[in-house]
Amino acid sequence: MQNKVINRRRFLESSSVVLALPWLESLALANETAPPKRMVNICTSFGLYGPSFFPEKSGKDYETSEYLKSFEDLRQHFTVFSGISHPEIGGDHASESCFLTSAKHPTKGGFRNTVSLDYVAAKHVGGATRFPLLSLSTLEASPLTHTPSGAGVPALSRPSDIFARMFLAGNKNEVQKELDRLKHGQSVLDRMGDRFIELKKSLSQSDQQQIADYTEAVRDMEKQLKADEAWVNRPKPKMDEPQPSEQYPSPFADRSDSIGRAKVMLNLIRLALKSDSTRVISLFIRGMDEKPPIPGVTEGHHGLSHHGRNPAKIEQLKIVERLEIQVFHDFLASLRDTKEGAGTLLDNTQVLIGSNLGDASGHGTSNLPILLAGGGFKHGQHIAGDTKNNTPLGKLFVSMLQRFGMETNSFGSGTGTITGLV
Repeated sequence: MQNKVINRRRFLESSSVVLALPWLESLALANETAPPKRMVNICTSFGLYGPSFFPEKSGKDYETSEYLKSFEDLRQHFTVFSGISHPEIGGDHASESCFLTSAKHPTKGGFRNTVSLDYVAAKHVGGATRFPLLSLSTLEASPLTHTPSGAGVPALSRPSDIFARMFLAGNKNEVQKELDRLKHGQSVLDRMGDRFIELKKSLSQSDQQQIADYTEAVRDMEKQLKADEAWVNRPKPKMDEPQPSEQYPSPFADRSDSIGRAKVMLNLIRLALKSDSTRVISLFIRGMDEKPPIPGVTEGHHGLSHHGRNPAKIEQLKIVERLEIQVFHDFLASLRDTKEGAGTLLDNTQVLIGSNLGDASGHGTSNLPILLAGGGFKHGQHIAGDTKNNTPLGKLFVSMLQRFGMETNSFGSGTGTITGLV
């Protein structure tokens, strides 16, 4: 029988049942000669206790800090940063919305956010996957993801819904409703386009530029609608794992269980990456005011983060954060242990883990705890910046975007890349 060239898209279109399909060399698109590049961004809202997180010595022979001892088996797969932050943020907890953007002064009147790292990366990927971007949160919260106009993109926070979107096929009526919705959206955009042509004839040059900017956004929306329509008719990959629930004993039945919720969400992220459902994901881990269900902890996480250097509070805070660090470790280890091409899923996925707060006790937004794992970078080191004159975090974002395949030398408040990372 004559051999036929088969690519991933044809396989997806022709299969009536598709198992969780990772990136496979034999099924890759013609221009995909290697596993695709991926990006995961994680922000934990109450920071991490600096003296336990940061190593004292910089370079490759740094002594592992208290928190990073559990990461020792991953040492060659990550880089830890100190003396790094977004300049002129301030804003207390409002800085959450600026973690992936670097927009300044979020609490000032008239504040307008800027585009986020994940949105820019997703734009580069386009319609290569069913979901160009997944923005997730352990609880309804300020979004991490922002469009070029600064508008926040609401995050998905129900694991059962997220799983269903990725892996559960709807019935024929549901699929038809989705197609009708997309076609209706396209017809509205077409009508808007006709109106803009007539309107431009009577507008000033300044107004015409505003219309041009708006129509560019409309065209982007049209492209996404067409991509969505193409994906609606393709079968979704199927998972051997059960659909998560929000009912007891799920961590999502307990508002205070932020650690358990993070574990569920990170497992969903692993499934999304493994099945190539998306290549850009952001996760916001929302800390809780309530006391978490953790032995030895008697106060709420938020109250403990405002420890005021009280040793008893710090010890309880460290109990919470050590568990959080362990969840991060287990997620990275699961990517490391998943083979892909000639390497692993972690080799092809850059994972940013950090917080919008440095000294959470005083709502400080400098000296942020930042760790970057995977993605093919030159890891196994502590890159230390000046703790008084911090390196702009945007420089790390530039390094990440370049590694993601984008030609750029600036992002937000950062210009150039981090020295020694590649």
